[in-house]
Order: sequence, then C-alpha cells, then structure tokens
Amino acid sequence: MKPVESCVAADEPELKRRLEQSAQPLLLRGLVRHWPAVHAGRETALGICDYLRRFDQGTEVIATKTRASARGVMGFNEALTDFDFVKARMGLAEFMAHLQAYLPVEGVPSIAAQCAKVSEVIPGFLAENSLNALPGVIPNFWLGNALTVPVHHDHPYNIACVVAGRRRFTLFAPEQVGNLYMGPLEFTPSGAPISVVHPNQPDLERYPRYREALACAQIAEMEPGDALYIPPLWFHQVEALEKVNLLINYWWPVMGEPELPSPVASLLQAIKVLNAIPAHQRDAWAAMFEHYVVQRKQDPAAHIPAQMQGVLARRS
Repeated sequence: MKPVESCVAADEPELKRRLEQSAQPLLLRGLVRHWPAVHAGRETALGICDYLRRFDQGTEVIATKTRASARGVMGFNEALTDFDFVKARMGLAEFMAHLQAYLPVEGVPSIAAQCAKVSEVIPGFLAENSLNALPGVIPNFWLGNALTVPVHHDHPYNIACVVAGRRRFTLFAPEQVGNLYMGPLEFTPSGAPISVVHPNQPDLERYPRYREALACAQIAEMEPGDALYIPPLWFHQVEALEKVNLLINYWWPVMGEPELPSPVASLLQAIKVLNAIPAHQRDAWAAMFEHYVVQRKQDPAAHIPAQMQGVLARRS
C-alpha cells in the first residue's frame, strides 16, 4: 500500500473547487488544527468530551456497540447472516459516560455515536469550529473508542476531519469494486454497503481477489487537526485508533440537475431490470451502457447536430 498524497492545506474558499476537480484522495495536513476542539482533545483523554458537554442539548444519538465476536469491527457476523453489533438511542451525555467508564478497562466492546448531525446535537460547536471552505455545509460527528468500520463508499464529496485521537484510512479506487467482496446493497449498517471481508484479519483463501485490492490500496495516517478529502465512490476503511476519538466529516453533493434521479437510484433500477433478462442480453446492454452512458471510447453524439442530440447532449 502506498501513502495518500498529502499537502499542508489552508482553509480557504478556493479549496472546495480544487478538490472537486481531483479524482484522487488528498491528505490535508493541519487543515483544522486551529479549532478549539482540536486543542481540547489534545489536553486529556476525555478532554474532547468535556468540551462537547458545553454544547449538549439533550438530543439523542444512535449508539453502536460491537459484540464480543466482532473483534472491534462494525461489520457482519461470520456467517454473513446478521451484523456483529447492536444499536440503541441515548443522549450524548449518557453515551459519553459509557466512553468514560470503558477508558481504564482493557478488552471492552467498541462503541460509537455515529453520523450525528452537529447542528442538531451540539449546535454551538459550529460557531467555534468552522470550515470556511464549505460554507453552509452541515457536518456530522463520529465519537467513540477504538473501532474499525469496514470498506464502504459514499456518493457525495467528503472531507473527514480528525478532531481527537488518531485515525487510519485505507482507500481503494472505484474500479476495485470487483475485488472488495461488497455485501448486500439493501441490508447495510447505515445505508452504504460494506465489504464482507474482515478488515483486520482478511481470509484470503475465502476472498482471494481482496489481495489484488490491497496491492492497489492507499493509506492515510491521520493526527488531530488533519483532514482527508475522499472523492465520490472511493471505497474506504476507517480505523479509530485511540480510546477516545472524534471525527467531523462534511458531505456535499456532486453537482447535477436536481430534477434527475440520483446515480445510485439509476444503478439500482438498472440492476433490477437487467438481472431479469438472459445473460446474452445483459452482454448486449453492457455494450449499450458503455457507449451511451460511460462514454470512455467516444462521444456518442459527436456526429449529431446539437439541436438534435436530446438526452445525449453533454451536461458536464
């Protein structure tokens, strides 16, 4: 695995445009190191929890807790019939009390309050810790102890900011999808399908193509204050490495026409329809999709007058 390309980044409006033009992940060293929350997280193990209590509104979060068999991974069980974790709703203060109770104990379950909207749970946080590059984008927070989230991908642009603790991201380009052994598209932990391969101890006899994915992977080792840009559809595995970790992430949509269905909706519809026809017809439709949709080899409308191109007219 090679390291993700990195640079020292400044939080400026121009950063968003530059990232949107990039097809590769980028480690933004020190992007949010000036945040008061980052300084609070460096002071003591529970410093970030003390800081967050100032903004707690009593709103509930969704807390996950791994089973003993999970080995710290929020994924499937060995038989791939269910998840190896449970979920519950609780207040942020109650969750942080669990985090504090687990701090001095070894071998505890992995817990996390995941994908909670900052504006709903800790709204005052944004006044002191903002990202000028993304005005108006409401971030999410991910608070917990040592936990690994298996390989998955997101559809929007993504900037993930490490506020407390350390994180390790392992990233795979979209074309590695066939080597990652992704699980069901509908039965997912939180909307995004995840790989069924155990991230810490992959069974390469059971999942041999995963070796090819690892050979092409990129890795980002992140300290408090660092941020990582993840382009749309890039697969990533996330490891929270300390007993207390906080990540703030910003998703913003890929530009497009709002009246059109989302790309993922189009994908799911295509799967449903094309899986119902014979294999030789799927091959024929694969050629049609390559020519009219993917358009890697040629512009299918280049020979048609602009006023007659209809849906084939290029929009970007």
